[in-house]
Amino acid sequence: MYIFYLYICTVKKDSQILLRLSDPEKEAFKRAAEISGVGFSAWARQVLRVAAIKELQNVGEKAVFLEPIKEKKD
Repeated sequence: MYIFYLYICTVKKDSQILLRLSDPEKEAFKRAAEISGVGFSAWARQVLRVAAIKELQNVGEKAVFLEPIKEKKD
């Protein structure tokens, strides 16, 4: 999980998404992010990425954002 979080935090983000939520949904999502120790945007992105991976795997596809992480050499 640590590598996954590191990966999503270092990838350049080019697009935005607008979601319509009820107030209780927004409160619950923000609280979940707080409990996880990450910002709301990072938490939402992580949850959406995991959901996308699962849905795509169910139909035999691979998420286009899954690429090997290049290890930095010292």
